[in-house]
Amino acid sequence: MPRNRPGALRAATTPGPRTRPVPPPSRIPGLSVRTSLAIHRADPSGTTASALRAYRAFLAQPGRRPLHPRASACPACPGCALDDVREARDVLAGTVPLLPPRPRSELSRTLAELDRRYRLRTLPDPRVGGTEPWWRRRLAEGAEGW
Repeated sequence: MPRNRPGALRAATTPGPRTRPVPPPSRIPGLSVRTSLAIHRADPSGTTASALRAYRAFLAQPGRRPLHPRASACPACPGCALDDVREARDVLAGTVPLLPPRPRSELSRTLAELDRRYRLRTLPDPRVGGTEPWWRRRLAEGAEGW
């Protein structure tokens, strides 16, 4: 009777190739793969990626006139709520503390640059109280005196 080779014996006892049940999350533009993966682990729904995209889109509007955040038409809907850039910034602020140190640092640096542009392109609203985050104390669309 012929003898089985050792490799054939091992192949029969080991499981097949490792496969992923779900494809890996897509990379968030402007962030490293490591940070994108950490954000996906902290927020599997993808809300943080959508919020970052909405924040960048708001700041990418052409022109020199000041930008004015506007409330979303349907703030109760998770998808529509991010139409308000202030809600998007709230989501981003909530995600930062959930990340490990290196991804937190990278996202914080990205947000610092976007925040700098947000401050330059929006006007302060003196009527809003000091308990709100700074991005909510900007002059909104439809405010009196606008």
